[in-house]
This record gives sequence, C-alpha cells and structure tokens, in this order.
Amino acid sequence: MLEDATGTLSITDVSGREFEPAGAKLFKGFTNSVYWLRLQVRAPAKGSEVVLFIRQPYLNEVRLYEADVGAPRNWKARVTGNHYPYSERERPKSTLSFIVDVTTPEATYYLRLKTNTVSQLSVEALTPVEAERIDNQFDMLEVFFVTSMLALLLWALYSYFLFRLPAVGLFAVHQATYILYGVGITGYLAPLIPDSFLVLTDCTAAITYCGVGFTTLLFCRELFKPYDPPPLMMRGLNVLLLGFPVQLVAIGLDHIPIAVIINVILVRISWWYFVIMAFSLRREQSPSRRLLQVFFSAITMIFSTFWIANHTGLAVAISNLGRELLIVNGLIIGCLFAMMLHARTRQLQREAQQSTLELNLSKQKLELELSLRMQAEKQARIDHLTGLLNRRHFVELAERELSRSTRYKRPLTLLMFDIDHFKAINDTWGHNVGDAVLQKIALLISNLLRDVDIFWAYRRRGVRCHSP
Repeated sequence: MLEDATGTLSITDVSGREFEPAGAKLFKGFTNSVYWLRLQVRAPAKGSEVVLFIRQPYLNEVRLYEADVGAPRNWKARVTGNHYPYSERERPKSTLSFIVDVTTPEATYYLRLKTNTVSQLSVEALTPVEAERIDNQFDMLEVFFVTSMLALLLWALYSYFLFRLPAVGLFAVHQATYILYGVGITGYLAPLIPDSFLVLTDCTAAITYCGVGFTTLLFCRELFKPYDPPPLMMRGLNVLLLGFPVQLVAIGLDHIPIAVIINVILVRISWWYFVIMAFSLRREQSPSRRLLQVFFSAITMIFSTFWIANHTGLAVAISNLGRELLIVNGLIIGCLFAMMLHARTRQLQREAQQSTLELNLSKQKLELELSLRMQAEKQARIDHLTGLLNRRHFVELAERELSRSTRYKRPLTLLMFDIDHFKAINDTWGHNVGDAVLQKIALLISNLLRDVDIFWAYRRRGVRCHSP
C-alpha cells in the first residue's frame, strides 16, 4: 500500500516507489488521501481469466492499471465505482470488479482508490465462476433483506393505521429509511441515477445513513415516553436530535465526510444514552422496563464490540462482512423493535377490549335502570287490571285540563258512568268474571275514544271518562 496525501502522483510515479506491506486489503476511514495498492496476482489453475473482486460497493472511484506496451506510457487504465453506471462496468454487478487476463505465472496490477466515503477496500482474485457465485449470494441476501424489512414496514403501517400509536408510525419511518440506506449502500440505486446526477449517489447514501440514526432517536424518544423518564433525560434526547439538521447542512455544502463523522459520533453516544435512559424509567409499561434494559444493553454491547474491532486488526475481517452485518443489524434491531411494539399494541388492544366490555356493561346497566324506571312510572300511573289511568294520574291530568279550559275559556266535558248490577256479577260469577267484564268494557270504550281523551277506571265505583 502507498498513500498519496496530495493526490497528484501518477502511475509512472508510483510504479517505481516502494510500497508498504498491506496485503490486498485497505481500511483508512475518512481521509482526503489517495491510496494505491500493488497486487501480485497468480494465474488460475485453469484458463487465464481472473476477476479482481472489490469490496465495498459504495467506493466512488477505483482505477486499475496494468502494464501494456501498446498503451500510452505503457500503462492501460480502467475505472469503476459507484459514480459510474452499470453499463460502463466490465461486470454489470453491484460489486465493483475488474476482469484481467493473467497469462504468466504471476502478474502485477495497481489499484488507485479515491473516494469521499470510507476508504475501506478489500480485493480478492477469483475465477469468473467464483465471482458469479458470490454476486448471486449477495443478490439473494439483498432480496431477503428487502423482503424481510418490507414485511416489518407493512406490519408497522397496518398497526399504525389500526392503533394510531406514534411510536409505531416512527418505526415505519425508520424501516423505510433503513431499507433505502441498505439498497443504496449495496449499489442497487446506482443504475437508477442519471449520469449527470451521480453526486446524488453520495448524497442519497449520506442522507439515509444519517437518517437511520435520526429516526432511531425519534423512535426511542417516543418509545420511552409512557415510562415516565426524567425530564432532563428527555431534553438530552432533544439535544441529540439537533445533530441531524447540522448533518444536512454539511451534506448540502458538499462536506459529506463531516456529516458522516458527526453521525458516527452521535450514534455511539445515542446507544449508550439509551442504556442509561432505560435504567432511569420510573413507570412500568408493556413491554417491561427490564426487557428494555436487557435489549438496549445487549445491542449497545454488540455495537461497541464492532466499533472497537473497527480500530483493531479485526477491521479487515469485518469489512469483508459488510453486507452481511448490514442485513443482520437491520433485521435484528428491526425485529426486536417490532416485538416491543407488538407487546405494546397487544396491551393497548387488551385495554381497548376491557374498555369496550366495561362500556357495554354500563350501557346494559343503564338500559336496565331505564327500563325499571319506566316500568315503575307506568305502574304508578296505570291500573294493572284494565290498563287505564289510575286515580292519581287522572287527577293530575284533569287539573291540567281544567286549567287549560279556564285560561282559554273553552268548554270542558266530564262524563262519568257506572256499570249496573256489577256487584251481582261478582257475587254470582266470582271476581274473576267481574275482572273480565271490567277489562272488556274498558277495551270497548277505549276503541271509541280519541287519542286526546282521558279515560280513568275506578273499579270500586265504576268507570269514568273525561273528554276535553
């Protein structure tokens, strides 16, 4: 490996210089330097075609130089990167690669790396069959990743429209952002961006990368709210959220590395902050506080191990697993977040069902009370045998009619009649027959009266009728 801090060295300059032993892998993080790799590639056992298989797919520009007597200055150059459309690549794959023809036992090649993203590169010399097999595996992983994440997104959207829970809605936004980030970082957005707008490739990757951290903060802030966290801890989350506008300004000013570095710092601070916040919650909810504490502690420890490894000799091995880690990270966190939200929505559903049951019981109780009240009022006004008004209710209505007649000076008619020999009926046929006679007479007279007429039955002294 050779570092060109000014980025001015040509292939003629570097071919005669000494290189530091670095193998075929490079990890330098964010830097403005240009890096050169000298590769010694052995010929394959069969044939001569070799694929220089390059990771990661988000590198802006990687140039390959190989000796060629017929080329200008005896060097032939080819270029690839995510700033170059698939149609211009030697292999139309998301993975960056070159095809070389190694006709001697060993050949020397140079790679020049210049990128605005992380300077993280790993090169393998593979047969075309091996390269195709790995690309197919990556494609299958990408399909699995997108399908799984879309399933979680659809569940979140369905749950949000069903329960209108803000945390679920923010989880859906987080999932959509992570899916877009995953698709972009693996190179699948490159064919969709026109050649004249290739800068959007870096901007899209940077915005979605920063957006994943921002939406995670928004989601966790809403997740913690029902647990009554200390107000000071909530204000701390609001302060961390202010980092996202700063990142957008940096991206807009074409300082993408600054925006990404800020996001890296915020993400590391945020996850440890989540752990502290999980242990400061003051109210029990569903899922339990203990589950939140275990979840955030475990995820933060895993992330911390990964961050430490990135600054040690394990960085190369981790860089080779970039896509796999991206998929595992997204799926594990997404599924765990979904499980916590599912527990909360189930709790809300149970509370809603309990509230509905209590409301139905209250409604039935009210209906029963109204029915009993109406029945009591009816019994207080109606004679139970004939179904006519009793004396008390008749007096109330009669007084009202008398007042109305006096006020408007209208005639008032009172008709009173008695049943002849009714006592003889009771004595001869019994009181049951007498009751039947009263019911029959009451029915006959009721059928002859108007709706406004008042009919009163007094069983001991006869049947009376008042017609206004």
